[in-house]
Amino acid sequence: MAGDFNQRTRQKFSTLSALAKPLGGGQVQMALPKSGFLGRIWLSIRATIGGAPVAPLNPLGVSSIINRVRVTLNTGIDVFNVSGPGYAWLLDEMLDAEFARGTPQNQGRSLVAAGTYNLDMVIPLMMNLRDAVGLLLLQNEQLTATLTVDFAADATVAAGAVITATVTPIVENFTVPLAKEDFPSTDLLHTVLEESSAVAAAGELTYNIPRGNVYLQIAQGLGMGVAGADNFDRVRIRVNQSDYITDVPPAFLDMQHGLYRGRARPAGCIYTDLMGSSGLGMYGTGRDLFNSALVTDFAMTFNALAAGTLYTVRRQLVNVPRT
Repeated sequence: MAGDFNQRTRQKFSTLSALAKPLGGGQVQMALPKSGFLGRIWLSIRATIGGAPVAPLNPLGVSSIINRVRVTLNTGIDVFNVSGPGYAWLLDEMLDAEFARGTPQNQGRSLVAAGTYNLDMVIPLMMNLRDAVGLLLLQNEQLTATLTVDFAADATVAAGAVITATVTPIVENFTVPLAKEDFPSTDLLHTVLEESSAVAAAGELTYNIPRGNVYLQIAQGLGMGVAGADNFDRVRIRVNQSDYITDVPPAFLDMQHGLYRGRARPAGCIYTDLMGSSGLGMYGTGRDLFNSALVTDFAMTFNALAAGTLYTVRRQLVNVPRT
């Protein structure tokens, strides 16, 4: 970590009260303790599918039990807003060290069936395990942070299903140094946000990436799921209308994911890792982090092979104005 923050603070883990899924689905919410610098939130999630689940089964698998997980600052600023499927199929492949999935015990990709499942999630407020970028000073009286877990309606997962679940948050934080000069920089906010859009039909598809922030990773699903398929045969990243910095087929994505992550790419998933291009995962030079404020156009284009849904998870650094 930068400066003297590494020497003047102590990492701590605190287990908070468990939250139970409401009957039939719905939200549970918790205000995070106002203590120290928040680095991560670890969610220990156990879900049981009972009753008599029958078709239609959700094609995104057991991860569909979780509709959304959000960490919200003050009155509504999302620093983390990701669905259960968005985590299991997309974000989980790209967290921290490249030699293993971020939470290998997460069973969210499993076919929906009666049983008990592990749906653990890690919410990264820090950019990575090394750099003190994105830490939130919860002791700041002007800052409140709220964790919200929104469970899908049982029928959304499977007809006839009766689902119970508990979420136990474990907060990872760092003690506040005695001297202000040992504080980490708070000029950058690390956000992880997911959105989805309908793909009406086969053909050219353009996803205009919101500009203004520094992009770390973009993970997308077009055909992802338990019976996943690449519903595309070409992926291009376009800058300023005519400069294509990536123009590749799915076969290249397989090779790249094998090199960066050491495992097979899930079908239907597209991973753009701007943190890992230096060869050292997200602990390298960060040479290819993309400052989208410097361009007039930033987009990804696909040759879609079928109608469906495009899921996108964006990791980015956002400048925080000094006060």
